[in-house]
Parts: sequence; C-alpha cells; structure tokens
Amino acid sequence: MKKSLIAMLISSVLILTACEDTNLPQKVFEAEKKIVQLETDFKKSQADLSATTEELNKLKSEYETLKGEYFTAKTELDKKSVGFPTLQVEINPIFNKSETVKHPKDPTDEYYREETGVSVFASLATTKVDWLDQLLLKEAFKYVQAENETVPTELTQEIIKERLEKDYNELVAEAKEDKPIGLSYSLESSYLGQRNNIATFSMVQHTYSGGAHGMYFTRYINVDANKKAVIQVDDLVSPKNQAQVKEMLWQNYRSDRLNEQGQYDGYAKKEDIEISENFYFAPEGIYFVYSPYHLGPFAEGEVEIVLDWYSANKLINISYQRTEKDGYGLNPNEM
Repeated sequence: MKKSLIAMLISSVLILTACEDTNLPQKVFEAEKKIVQLETDFKKSQADLSATTEELNKLKSEYETLKGEYFTAKTELDKKSVGFPTLQVEINPIFNKSETVKHPKDPTDEYYREETGVSVFASLATTKVDWLDQLLLKEAFKYVQAENETVPTELTQEIIKERLEKDYNELVAEAKEDKPIGLSYSLESSYLGQRNNIATFSMVQHTYSGGAHGMYFTRYINVDANKKAVIQVDDLVSPKNQAQVKEMLWQNYRSDRLNEQGQYDGYAKKEDIEISENFYFAPEGIYFVYSPYHLGPFAEGEVEIVLDWYSANKLINISYQRTEKDGYGLNPNEM
C-alpha cells in the first residue's frame, strides 16, 4: 500500500512537470527502484533487529542461570571453607574407676605383695558438631576395638564406656591373679587448635602393667573440615613425593645426632625412618612424631622430627601448605 501511494504521488508530480523534463520515464523507474530497495532494506533491518533481540534475550537468560548457579555454588563453598569458626571444645571424662586389690598373705611367697592398684581413665573431646563428634568417637573406639571387629556405623559414648568397663574388670581379675605392683590404663584427649579448615586433636594412651615404667604414645588427629575426614599421610604428601620427604626427615634426624667429630651417633638407621602417620602443624613446620623406642631409647621419649615450611611447601599437597594468608613469607628480611 505504501509503495502504491508513493508511486502515485511521484507520478502526479512528474505529469505536471512532463513538459519540462524529457527524461521523466527514466526518473520514475529509478525512483521506484530505490523505493523497492529501501523497503527491502527496511524489512531486513527489522528482521535482523528481531533476531538480535532474541539472541540478546537468550544470552541474558543464560547469564541469569549461570549467575544463580555461581552464587549457589559459592554459598556452599563458603560454608565448607568456614568449617566451624566458632568451635567450642569441651574435654569430658567418660570413664574413671580405680580400686586397690588386697592380696591374702602367703608365707611361702618370697615376693609377697599386699596390694595392687588398678585404674582406668578416659576423656573425650566434644564439639557440638555432630559429624566431628562422631569422627572423634570412631578414633577413640580404635583403642578399645576387638581384633577384626567392624566399627559400628553410629557410635556413642556408652559403647566406649562398656568396653572400658570390660577392660577394667579384666585388669582387676589380672591383679588378683598375678599380684603385680600396679595396673593402669588411660586415654586422655586434648584439643590443640584450628588453622583455617584444619582442626587438630590428640589422644594420649598410657598403659602400665607393673614393669619398670609404663608405655605411652600420642596420636595426633588432624581433621580437614572441608572433607570431614582425618588427614592421612597420602592426603598430606603425594606418594610420588614421599621418598623425598623420607630423605629430608632422615637428614634432619641425623643432623641432631652428630658427635664431636661430626660423625653420626644416633639410635636409628636410615631404613628405620618412615613418614609417621602422627603429625601436627606448627608455625615453624610440620612435626612428625614417633613413639618411644622407635627412633630412640625410652628415656628420650617421643621423637619429633620437624619439616620446615620452606621444604614442606615444595612437597606437600597444596591444600595443606602455608601461604601468605597464614603469614608465611611476608617478612622480606626473614632468614
């Protein structure tokens, strides 16, 4: 319709001026041609605009979807990263029994002993974080677990108390039978602190069965809050780097045990060194802890070998390295 109307108007004008322009038919043809082209271009522009608008709307929709997924994922990650910043730990005794077993006098016994002291004590850490409390119960259960016994899916303090009661009764029976100087068992829990997503606890087991001295060992429990699991050696150090870590631990152990002539004069051999599953994180490095007699005499106690952060950061997995956020390496003058 627009095309016809415009053509009629142009024709009228040209008729009025026909006497003055001998090229009028050619001008009409050129004008109509331009009108058709302009109309075609106009329609194409409208179609392109519609397509562009549709594409923009599609991109906007995809953007909003991705934005929503991003914030959802970030919220979940933040929750995991925060872990338990307000962790409130309490150490409570869950078992505490002791008694003195009196022995009947035996004139024929040259080494007669009048009495034997028996005691069993255990304390556990509670955090009010269900999954963490369950994890700590499972770690404690390992100390009272029977051989080849499966760990219950859900543990309670009552289950551990029952096992400790059984152990206590067995010690009392042993005291009556063998009449040792004393029998005792203890399991003491401690909370050592938290760094970012890592919370560290310890359990010290001490046993005494009447000899010259008792035996003890500290078990360090480093919990990764993001994974809700105890950090194992393979989590800390990739198997491909473990040989290098062993070598560094040996060199550090050896360097502390040189005599005046600079010769090694230590208790252990190089092949005795392993990456202890008991370790804890400290400002100066990672301490690997070995039980008495493993790398030294009983008098030396638990042996600790430290792997400084400069060395550790090159070999341990990135999740557990010290960074500038931890204050590591900020001082340019630090030696």
